[in-house]
Amino acid sequence: MQLENRYLSFCNILKKQNTVDLEKIRTCFTLLSVANLIDIECAKRLDKYHLSESRLIILVLLKEYQELSLQEIAKLLGITKASTTTLVSSLINDGLVSKRNDENDKRISIICLTPTGMDLLTETLNEHSVWIEKITNNLSDNDVAIFRKVLSQIHENVSKKEIIK
Repeated sequence: MQLENRYLSFCNILKKQNTVDLEKIRTCFTLLSVANLIDIECAKRLDKYHLSESRLIILVLLKEYQELSLQEIAKLLGITKASTTTLVSSLINDGLVSKRNDENDKRISIICLTPTGMDLLTETLNEHSVWIEKITNNLSDNDVAIFRKVLSQIHENVSKKEIIK
């Protein structure tokens, strides 16, 4: 697999220095390149529904939780309340979600799916989940288990505080 140019240049410089295990670095950059490619393809597929990944995830969260405050959505997405407000406003404008004030605290906005949003989510999830599954179609169950184990180990390594130092 061809690395993205930005990673290829990085590897070329490191190869000349010969101070690190280049195969491990290439493997990490391959993972990043594949993840980026998946993100790009995902965005193209969602664009036909006029959705971004963040907008889709908000719809998914609302289907799971029925209704959420802006602050709860922000926390679940891991983004700022301001960014959440922008995303939710666009979903309101498209008629996919509705907003009302909390009965106990009028300062809190409660968001829920509209029937139009539910229909779009159902259609999108059906098509999108099939596409996502196809990404690993040619992997055996054993391959998937090994891949998940390797990803878990990488995640553990990245999560360790001493790596950052």
